[in-house]
Amino acid sequence: MRLLSFKWMLGIGLCHLSLGTTPLTDALSKLQNSWDNTKNYQSNFKQVVFSKKLHTKDETRGTIFVSKPGKIRWEIPDQNLIQILNGNRMTQIKENKRRKKTVVDIFRDISKSVDLKSLGFLSGTASFKESYNAVLGAEDTEKIELKLTPKSSPNETYLAEIDKKSYFLRALTTDTADSKVRIDFLKTEINTNLESSLFEYQPKPTDTVHENP
Repeated sequence: MRLLSFKWMLGIGLCHLSLGTTPLTDALSKLQNSWDNTKNYQSNFKQVVFSKKLHTKDETRGTIFVSKPGKIRWEIPDQNLIQILNGNRMTQIKENKRRKKTVVDIFRDISKSVDLKSLGFLSGTASFKESYNAVLGAEDTEKIELKLTPKSSPNETYLAEIDKKSYFLRALTTDTADSKVRIDFLKTEINTNLESSLFEYQPKPTDTVHENP
């Protein structure tokens, strides 16, 4: 099962990047404050997955809804696909319009087969100073880059593009030995009234349901 990750709005325009001038401690403090005050958000996204072993590129577009902690919903219209992560429980709803049926795959503990670290970054309550080794990257008038390496997983890195006005995440790139994933978020709305039903799905009698461990 291929699990989606995420992308934020780039908007570099004609600005030239330079080495960061904002002190690292200030950047982390402002990011932490913004993240702590974010209870939920929704955004259009574009995700690009580069496979280092297969030398392939896969692009996905859709909408993401996040309620902290640990709840994510992806809607991918061109695939007639919805994925819901609620804790470690993953529900995937795939509609086959031609055959007029819906297939529901339920994974009671998706962490057994998928690494949830990057998803935890997006939907969790991270303490950036305690959990990551941080290095300032490029900076311009609109954004600042932070390279974050999890202290528990030094072989994985995150490149976070942060909006300098709101200090909210605009883009996230995860880099591992096998792949590089970039997620850009567009038209992000923060702390809206997201219904709890977005993160639940009760199969219908007509659905084909597959239960997985």
